[in-house]
Amino acid sequence: MMTSPHQVRPAVPLVGPLGTGLMVLTCVLLMGGVAFYLAWPAEKLPGPKALIDFQVFHIAGQLAWAGDLATAYDAQRFWAHTRALTGNPGHMFWPYPPHFNLFTALLALLPLWLSYLVFCGGSLLCYMLTLRRLAGVHYGTVLALLFPSLLLCIFIGQNALLIGALVGWLASLALSGRTLAGVPLGLLTVKPQFLPGIGLYLLLRGHWRIIFSGALVAGLALAAATLLFGLRVWPDFFAVMGNVSAHLFDGRYQYFRMTSLFAALFVATKDPQLAMAAQIGLAVVLAGGLLLAGRRGWPPRQLLAAAIMSSTLMSPYGYDYDLPVVGAAIALLMPDLVLQDRRSWLGLLLLAWLACLIGALTRLALAPPLPAVQFVPVLLLCTALLVLSRRRPASFESD
Repeated sequence: MMTSPHQVRPAVPLVGPLGTGLMVLTCVLLMGGVAFYLAWPAEKLPGPKALIDFQVFHIAGQLAWAGDLATAYDAQRFWAHTRALTGNPGHMFWPYPPHFNLFTALLALLPLWLSYLVFCGGSLLCYMLTLRRLAGVHYGTVLALLFPSLLLCIFIGQNALLIGALVGWLASLALSGRTLAGVPLGLLTVKPQFLPGIGLYLLLRGHWRIIFSGALVAGLALAAATLLFGLRVWPDFFAVMGNVSAHLFDGRYQYFRMTSLFAALFVATKDPQLAMAAQIGLAVVLAGGLLLAGRRGWPPRQLLAAAIMSSTLMSPYGYDYDLPVVGAAIALLMPDLVLQDRRSWLGLLLLAWLACLIGALTRLALAPPLPAVQFVPVLLLCTALLVLSRRRPASFESD
């Protein structure tokens, strides 16, 4: 059978070992640079050090060991505490549920720079192994599509690579119907905004054992956190979540970096109620789309990929550094996407990089107030991925 010169054979990855190796090397070098910066004495710098997200993880872990999580969950006290430790006046909340403190407490056992290397290096390794399991030799292409967001996640020490690895692990096990998928499902409750679409997929597929085991894992983790940190941790956590919601409606976030419809409409209209109503409406439409796709018999890989992308779009609170989570969805679709015309890949790559970078480009090119348009290319990217994957039958299904 003749093959068109524009067709890509499934066995030939668009990004080979050399390209993948260069991307990994860039990530490792960036990690080393950030770790060096974190280890450098603050008094030898001309001004206060930048406050990156991982420092907040580390500080919260220290407060957990000190038995003072109330300070982490009290916005004003936490800001004062981080400023006293770092000399930086930046304001960051600690909105993570109590059982995430079990993890950050372990990170706080190490010096800041070493803890950062362990966290980011381990997260990147798990992320890559998960993508390799889902996409095979084409995992380098997934890394290339989201490479700017990977670098951003590493630069600030965020947890999207870890969450993306958990989502990919869950996807790999759920496709086989294994009850063990409940472990990553339960662990994903540390960042529950990525669960709605995935949960709907599990319901549609009738994976009740996975759902029940996930609830058990989450319950055990929450019980352990309550036992170690005390019952008081819960009202403190709900209080800070109220602060986060208030700030979200008061216009105090970097909305130009947010990937949600809420952020786009809020900046455009200054009406938080209208923006939230539209966000809820979008979530309903996405859920309805998943139900329709399930009824029409979409292959499990494509349906699960759509569920992961829907979860990313359903939440009003999502940032550019969260986009690596979409990598699990792209990896699921790779058996179909690799069969498309090579020229379409250039367009897809440009669209993916625009989705990753438009917030930063907006900040560089424009003066405040800044529009929040990142939602548009993210939505277009997800739509394009599904359209391209639906052009042909799936190359293979999970066993």
